[in-house]
Amino acid sequence: MKATLTQTALDLAARAVCSIGDFQGGTVHCLRGRLWVTAEGHAQDVWLTPGTTLTLPDPGKVVIQADADSTLALIAAPRRQPVAAVLRQLRQLWQRHRPAAGVIGPRCDMRC
Repeated sequence: MKATLTQTALDLAARAVCSIGDFQGGTVHCLRGRLWVTAEGHAQDVWLTPGTTLTLPDPGKVVIQADADSTLALIAAPRRQPVAAVLRQLRQLWQRHRPAAGVIGPRCDMRC
């Protein structure tokens, strides 16, 4: 079965397999049942039980198998902005909130 990242629940019957070939990073959250998770580039497989999560920041293939009837949620990793965009936003914010050049505070008579 193919799946994509989402924030909604996905039901898997016992022994069913969910394969994500192009996982871009995110969290696998077990809501019900028991899940076996293996991820490309990770040395150990993980068992998830209700309420437990596994965060995988790296892209790659992920395979999830249900040991019993299970429900899981695949939660996409937050999108990251390029550094240049963040710096541009900070500069715009700073320019909006900096005092105008040459402005002296209301209680300063230049002797402070």
